[in-house]
Amino acid sequence: MLTLAKRIVSDKTFMVTLVLSIISLKYGHVNFSDIDFKTIFSLSALLITVSIYQELGILKYVASYIVARCQSTRTVFLVLLLCSFFGSMLFTNDVAILTLIPIFFNIKKHLTSLPSILTVSLLTVYANLGSAITPFGNPQNIYIVSFYNLSLPHFLTMSLGIGVLALITLFMCPLFIKNIAIQTNLTVNIKINHQKVIYLFVASAIVLMGILSIIPISISLVASILSGILLSKKVFKRIDYAIILTFINFFIIISAVSKIDAIRELIHTHTQNQISIFFSAVITSQLISNVPATVLLSKFTTDNYPLFLGVTVGGLGTIIASLANLLALRQYNGYTHNHTSLQFLKKFTLLNIVFLLLFILIGLILLHL
Repeated sequence: MLTLAKRIVSDKTFMVTLVLSIISLKYGHVNFSDIDFKTIFSLSALLITVSIYQELGILKYVASYIVARCQSTRTVFLVLLLCSFFGSMLFTNDVAILTLIPIFFNIKKHLTSLPSILTVSLLTVYANLGSAITPFGNPQNIYIVSFYNLSLPHFLTMSLGIGVLALITLFMCPLFIKNIAIQTNLTVNIKINHQKVIYLFVASAIVLMGILSIIPISISLVASILSGILLSKKVFKRIDYAIILTFINFFIIISAVSKIDAIRELIHTHTQNQISIFFSAVITSQLISNVPATVLLSKFTTDNYPLFLGVTVGGLGTIIASLANLLALRQYNGYTHNHTSLQFLKKFTLLNIVFLLLFILIGLILLHL
């Protein structure tokens, strides 16, 4: 319990939002109902379920199995990006980053020609873009589906356009690295308990139904907790409780700030049409991250499509534009240990700005279709 508390307190994002939430309470009143518990329960159920997938080794098994059958560095590079893109759709962008970056650095031991910063940066870019396609791919999607009460078909009509275009750009990326034949055979040494996998798939379906409001989200949360108890109790030590508490802080901050007259007037002025909503979401995401930007702007518009596009595109750009970006930096630092954080930050930001500008253009085109 003490270790868990230390882990939460050591999370800088949580501590910053905690301080901000305490400060914000002095400037605006917050009601208990301002905290969207459906989103909190959805996120909690999802984190538990995903942690079980990690604990059982399923994500690493799938990625390693595919990579082991590659014939060249470009193929490995492409497969890693595809795993990031499609993996984030199913298991969230954060989990894609936490799973694939360690796999990449393990592969890097055999394939030293693979560029570290470029690979980690693009894994993060396509984790952010791929996660936009499903309602449970990232925290802001979970919130948008919950807040606007969207059905799966409705959400997919919003997300598939940008998803398909993102996938097209993904296939162009391997052209920018050297194509070298692989001499070393990478083997898969991860064992999977197939019976536990079947149980987990059933629990995942229940969690998904709760997120999509087919069944009460409380049932999904209970199902995920029971799955953890029955399949792997260790997951309760691995869960990122700090992000759940951080979300509660977000709701408190946004609720308080959105009641300040000057802030309300400023946001109201810049959410009058689809273009202004889109750019407000993009810009706000660069400054406070796309999750709190989603929560804040949702209070001022019923037009969810430009908001969705804006926070999706807004996850690209600065290192704080998305939590996945910060996780990528943390993972990179953990595996390199060679004091290249500043170099990573420069190249990561430059690459992200290129993608940000490209997808701002794509977002504007999609809004006009």
